[in-house]
Amino acid sequence: MSSGKNSSKKRKSFGGFGFLTALEFMDKDDTSNEAAAGNNGDDDNDTNTRKQHPVNAAKHTAHPNPTSSDGQVLAPDETSFTANLTVRGLQFYKENVQSIDIESTIILQRQPDNEHDENAVAAYNEEHQHVGHVAKEQAAILASLMDENIIKLENGLVKEQTETTLAIAVNVALLNEDKRNDFETLYHRISALTDNKTKKYVKKRSIIIDEAAVEEYASGITKQDSETAATCTFDICQQPSLPWKTNEDGSTASWPPSPEVLEKMCVGNACDEVWWEENAGLKPPSQWNVEGAIDLLPNLSISRDQKARARDVLDDAVHGVTNVWSDETLEGMRNLMHSENFWSHRGADAFIRSFGGPYVLGQQEGKLKLIKGSPHTPLTEKICRGHNLVYEMIHHEKPPEPGFNTIIFGLNLRRSGFHYHQDTIASLKPKNEPMIRNQPVVTTVYYQRPEVDNGKELVLWKPLLNFKPKGDSLYLAARGIRTTHGMIHIQRAGLQGHAQHGIFHTPLFSKDEKDDDDEPIVSSDPRRGYRVAITARITYPDSEKRLEPFIKNSHYQKIIGPNGLSSLRLA
Repeated sequence: MSSGKNSSKKRKSFGGFGFLTALEFMDKDDTSNEAAAGNNGDDDNDTNTRKQHPVNAAKHTAHPNPTSSDGQVLAPDETSFTANLTVRGLQFYKENVQSIDIESTIILQRQPDNEHDENAVAAYNEEHQHVGHVAKEQAAILASLMDENIIKLENGLVKEQTETTLAIAVNVALLNEDKRNDFETLYHRISALTDNKTKKYVKKRSIIIDEAAVEEYASGITKQDSETAATCTFDICQQPSLPWKTNEDGSTASWPPSPEVLEKMCVGNACDEVWWEENAGLKPPSQWNVEGAIDLLPNLSISRDQKARARDVLDDAVHGVTNVWSDETLEGMRNLMHSENFWSHRGADAFIRSFGGPYVLGQQEGKLKLIKGSPHTPLTEKICRGHNLVYEMIHHEKPPEPGFNTIIFGLNLRRSGFHYHQDTIASLKPKNEPMIRNQPVVTTVYYQRPEVDNGKELVLWKPLLNFKPKGDSLYLAARGIRTTHGMIHIQRAGLQGHAQHGIFHTPLFSKDEKDDDDEPIVSSDPRRGYRVAITARITYPDSEKRLEPFIKNSHYQKIIGPNGLSSLRLA
């Protein structure tokens, strides 16, 4: 393990990495919506390194008060609230704690025979291995109500982690309506414990100032991504790419579109640099490189019917476009992302900011995070127009009305980002409500260090139905596109509900090294800089109003933004 030459603190080390965390803080009270929503993403109350974010030696705002329908008191008909509890003693269960990360599930059970504390509430990981106990002062309030079956503690989610403690969010449910007075008393006693700590601290604004801090913070995450890459069974980099578009006679469509087609679209000439820069921040289409996706189907062990279904779903539906943004626009993106207090912390090594409308993160009820949108700037409006025009040029049709009107900046310091997901899920109304149906996906990829990170990641797509290749690797997908700095990858409208996509590290197959089974050694080369996915979305003009009932009924685990607290210093 590496602990940093100048540090006496013990730190987790993954894959040979281990660095000292470094952040600067500005002593300002925070009255933003993020603080009001109880987002403690950039604070710390422990001198140990936390998994949630790279903060060193700074007190943090205590865990937010238990939530209710109006955020302050329980309504007469409410039968549950979210309590923020602390699990202590992780240092005594080191082997069992290794599997725990942010958003991990924690199981809580009464332990009345504990010889040290008759009120003990034990905490277990998902494999039901002991990891610690709920803080004594909190257990003393909960124990008797649990023993009398007045309340039930449902599984908790890890929100923060140090070497010795976990901060977890737990739903407390009322089991006996006749004991409602006891339930309300519990609510206020838990709130009082939180309030007494909260009054001691103020929210801090943070600036990430040290690359070593980023490495230390994200090294365990990149190890997980590398282990995932090692499961790939074929060399994706050697697979052929499909043509960007196939004509009815089987020939490849020419690029750029003809002057007649461009005239019908009411856009500038394919070589008119001034028109495309002034209207959308783009280079002229004659300079774009447009390509189809990598065809991964020949490598999969699936039936002909499954392959045919995958082609029907994905052919001519996903594309990559490079050399598309003007240098001036890319520089503007860089300056905007490095402006003061731009980012909001969304969890782990990830930060986010939305302009225009709101966006909802998450794939499951109970784990949704609402990202509130900031007003557009002239640059973000131009980025919206650019995404609209690129989509129209590729598919010869405009995106659904009113067109891309929201831009989400998603920063990952080191990890690949997200595995397979959908941006709209039919059964998950709190997630879908702000966005129009039939949502296309258009995303610009921005790399801090393109000279070393281009091609280190790829976007993979796979159908949702009738697609079950043999094997358990996440790389068993139907289509893929390797990502480079400033490229745009495009998913056609209507593909939501039929396919999932995700970002992964590019697997690297060794030409010389073999494993015990005489197979090539597979690894990955993690990024050396951060990556930002700048994604266009189409939201309803009244999307904020549409979300009001879901906010009122506490459907969102966290509300983030609209303004940020963290700044990324220019390197």
